[in-house]
Amino acid sequence: MDNNKMITTAKHLDTFVKVAGTIFRVFGILSIVFAILTLFLGTKMTTENSVTLGFVKLYLSDQFSIHSNLLRIYLVLGLLIVSILCFLTDHATKIVRKILAPIKDGRPFERDIPENLRIIAWIVLIGGSVSQIIGIAENVILSRACPIDQLIVSDAITKLEYTFTMDFGFVLIFMILMFLSYIFAY
Repeated sequence: MDNNKMITTAKHLDTFVKVAGTIFRVFGILSIVFAILTLFLGTKMTTENSVTLGFVKLYLSDQFSIHSNLLRIYLVLGLLIVSILCFLTDHATKIVRKILAPIKDGRPFERDIPENLRIIAWIVLIGGSVSQIIGIAENVILSRACPIDQLIVSDAITKLEYTFTMDFGFVLIFMILMFLSYIFAY
């Protein structure tokens, strides 16, 4: 590969990553602000009494009430996980910029690159784990806040089952990044 192409690409990537980091930082702060507002204002922030199940949105009558305190906890947890993930991504962009710094000077195999790749790998593993665990907690809270079994009452339905899943794709990304760090170290 032509060194000039590598240097130019690294400079463009550095600018892109810098802007992305700033955007993630801003969204992280906004998520915290909305979490605090949700904590104090609660149901005053929502105007619609509805539940979305995949591609189906159910509009509820005034007689059916959603447990507002649990819904508030659900919303705050969701906003906090978004905030945590935004700040982790912002931190990862700073590490990526450390990796790109020597590449912008035409030196793609500096000593610090493998360690920085490992740091990004650990950020991916931690962020993915936290996201999946809190996602399941959110689903459990939401199932308690809005009892679907009371909402869907029909003789055609004999049983209601909740299935909570975890996506372990972040573990694969972690392993790939760790593998790359060992290649760069070699």
